[in-house]
Amino acid sequence: MPRSRTMASTGPAELFYFHGFNSAIPKDLASSPKIAAVADFCRATGCRFLPQNIDYRRADEQARILLRQTDPLAERVIFCGGSMGGWFARIMQLLLAAERPDRRIEAVAFNPVFNLAEFSHYLEGPQLNYVTGETYEFRSGHSARLVMLEQSVDYTSKLPCWVFVDRGDETISAELSERFHAGFTRFTAFDGGSHSFDHAREALEIFQPGCWNTAGQC
Repeated sequence: MPRSRTMASTGPAELFYFHGFNSAIPKDLASSPKIAAVADFCRATGCRFLPQNIDYRRADEQARILLRQTDPLAERVIFCGGSMGGWFARIMQLLLAAERPDRRIEAVAFNPVFNLAEFSHYLEGPQLNYVTGETYEFRSGHSARLVMLEQSVDYTSKLPCWVFVDRGDETISAELSERFHAGFTRFTAFDGGSHSFDHAREALEIFQPGCWNTAGQC
């Protein structure tokens, strides 16, 4: 079941953050500059910060649980994540928007994976979670469930989605990502960087201009 740690308990908006494949939300958020930047963004803008641990072998089940956990009274819901978490943020946006078409629901993705119908088989095999140390097998059936989840939504919908990539990403081609995402998202590529994504603060300023000024951080 998804687990969250709330960084702020009030506000008209909430932000769900999803980590990538073979990762987890660290106990010390400062150990991840990317997640720390998202937490800072939430403090600066008054969002309720809800980082989630996701087991992508059961992403479809966890998506259903998360839909029930979103605040039905929230004026704004942001789904954000890196790598596989960026893909999952887009999935969650589309699932929730289908239930609440009158609400402001946005997705922000850092170096996201994409088109799992073509690429999910690369995930299969023995795995090691580099945050928790867990070892496990990612099987073809797990890949199939991800593909079915992706196919259950209109992934190329024009609902507002921001995709940010580092051109220096050593895992996912920035050029292929741009080719896939440019037609339906607000796409930005930063020079340099890595798959960890090194430009979270800059990306969040593009997503919500002036966000850091709110807290006097600029």
